[in-house]
Amino acid sequence: MIVARWLSIVFHPFVTVAAMVGAAAAARQSRADAMRSVAVVILFTIVPLAFLMWRQVRRGKWDNADASNRGERPILYLVGGVSLLALLGFLTLRVPQSFMLRGVIATLGMLAVCAIATRWIKVSLHMAFATLAATALALVRSPIGYMLLVALPPLIWARLTLRRHTLVEVALGTIIGAVAGIALHYL
Repeated sequence: MIVARWLSIVFHPFVTVAAMVGAAAAARQSRADAMRSVAVVILFTIVPLAFLMWRQVRRGKWDNADASNRGERPILYLVGGVSLLALLGFLTLRVPQSFMLRGVIATLGMLAVCAIATRWIKVSLHMAFATLAATALALVRSPIGYMLLVALPPLIWARLTLRRHTLVEVALGTIIGAVAGIALHYL
């Protein structure tokens, strides 16, 4: 159980998103610019979502920060979607040539599909984001992408062991993430 929990923390969507942006930025930009790209993503998306998670758990509205119950997901998708739209607006106005525009659009699409599916099933966002990052980075031959690909089976095991998801939910998250990663690469 402890190993499963640590795997879920180490490969949390916040971490995999930051790794994806950092690796992609490092391949295109100076180290300082890459760090700024990661900082912008953290500011626009991770900070609002982390605040939401902290607030919901603290108020007793969620059982844990993973929003493990399907009924907890709508607000997570709403805040995530608004955060991504704000990031998209910022990038469009401030850095219209940014490589991150495609990533934000692909992530918005992935999040929308997961949100719609929530009516029937709780898609694993851990798997969706980890697979998105692994696929997108592996397609550009990034070592981080290959490392994330290797981490996917242990992450599946962790999510199942923690009983946060069923096999169908992790499989669906993996498929949706892979499709988003492929779309990101070929957009």
